[in-house]
Amino acid sequence: HPTQGFPRRIKKAINWTFAVERHSHPSALEAYKTFFELLDRHLASQSSIVAWYEALAAFCRANALPVNAASCAVRLDNLRDAIELVEQGHGKQWSLASCLRSSLEDLQSTNPNLAHTFSDLSNRLSEAQGSEVSTNRVAADRAAIQYRRLQEQWEAVVAEIRGVQGFSQFLLPPSYTDLQMAARQGPVIILIATECSCGAIVVPTSGEPHHICFPRITLPDLEKLKDDFATAIQHTAHMRPEEPRKKLRVLLQIVWDKIILPIVNVLQHDLKLQCRSRIWLCLTAAFTTVPLHAANPFQMKADCSGPEACLEDIYICSFTPTLSALIRSRQMMKTCVTPSFVVIGQSQLGTGQGTVLPTVNSELELVRELVPSNVKFTNLLGDGATQAGALNALQQNTWVHLACHGKQDHEQPYNSCFAMRDKPLTLLDIMENNSPQAEFAFLLVCHTTAGDEETPDEVIHLAAGLQFSGFKSIIGTLWVVNDALAKHIVEAFYEKMFEDLEDGGVMDYTMAAWALNCATHAIMKIPLEQRMVFIHIGV
Repeated sequence: HPTQGFPRRIKKAINWTFAVERHSHPSALEAYKTFFELLDRHLASQSSIVAWYEALAAFCRANALPVNAASCAVRLDNLRDAIELVEQGHGKQWSLASCLRSSLEDLQSTNPNLAHTFSDLSNRLSEAQGSEVSTNRVAADRAAIQYRRLQEQWEAVVAEIRGVQGFSQFLLPPSYTDLQMAARQGPVIILIATECSCGAIVVPTSGEPHHICFPRITLPDLEKLKDDFATAIQHTAHMRPEEPRKKLRVLLQIVWDKIILPIVNVLQHDLKLQCRSRIWLCLTAAFTTVPLHAANPFQMKADCSGPEACLEDIYICSFTPTLSALIRSRQMMKTCVTPSFVVIGQSQLGTGQGTVLPTVNSELELVRELVPSNVKFTNLLGDGATQAGALNALQQNTWVHLACHGKQDHEQPYNSCFAMRDKPLTLLDIMENNSPQAEFAFLLVCHTTAGDEETPDEVIHLAAGLQFSGFKSIIGTLWVVNDALAKHIVEAFYEKMFEDLEDGGVMDYTMAAWALNCATHAIMKIPLEQRMVFIHIGV
């Protein structure tokens, strides 16, 4: 049958991984590597981004394999393999889309005929894998033979592409040496939780990775912690701003004691990382909705001279969906781009897209006043903030500030969207809108970093989509934003970003993580959940 090519072999590989784990067989790592290799080839033969998502969803037992593979490698004391495996299985759709986009563009200029042949065979394979099952035995056998021939032709073309100078790694996973480039400006901490153990792997700027075990927390503990955070955040919606957030503080103390403190100890004592250095967190599965950046001991020093330092007192914390995403963002950085700033605000929406946002216009006027006068500035508000207008603005400007309703679509995450005047601006629209000159985006929109609950390791959310499209530095949100309160953070953030530009300086998007850190520390009158709602992604 035509669907019994890659999919059947992938299911057998999944069964192999479970069997070797169950029996502690020495072929465990080989089983995981075989699964990822087959899955990569299967997805690469699909014709669209949505088809990748649907193809992944067909292997529901595979959701835990990226972290299980990494955990297996850690147990074998092979941290390089652990990093390579978790990267190969985590955020797979972003990595594959970026790889195909950049590689095929390069191949098109080097060998256009080969690029066309690859695309054509990929489309034909995708159609064959999605075809209906024939009840006619002869027709089914004929289709199976045709599929196998297509698959052999596709693999032969991939091998031919790898023979072209500069394309030897086409559709192959990156090595640890490649991935360590992500830590060029500071260590990247990958957090992994399985039924066997919970811990982190630190990828340093140079040298070998470090493993950190979290002995005081388990996978069920993490799942409960995620639920407790969701409940506590929802509860704050019914509280007055001045009321103490006791439940939230208790949860952040747990995060500090059981997760972040062991990491800080390694960074300070083993890596000798200086205070206020930058670090990046790369979260997998169970960690994806835990606000690790806000971890805080909430206690006084022993000498009563002041409060103990929290994570954001010690380091400037950013996030990255994958190591490859951070590397790509750095590779796309350009030094000679004329800055332009656009604000996109939509307070009056079309039918069914949400309620009126009364503070949007005043917030965007505040942003306009803070942007340096020598920077080209554009307003896209009200009737002008349409889906097409917003897409064009994202493509034409280097800096974007976006204020509107946002929606995370739980049925089809690529339909997650920003609500514009006429129709939604979807994640898929953004991904297809290549913006290589883009630098920075501030998303004052709810849930822009909330990923898909069914496939958390795929990190499918609006902020990641903007990073994929070309934005190198993004501030997004974990949950619902109170616009009236968040305006104070926005003001403090841009004041920090632009404070030295009066002397002829240049807007520098690599300062966004630092400016956000300063802003959330400066505005203490805002409730805790509205200070920790913002996170920084990228360079």
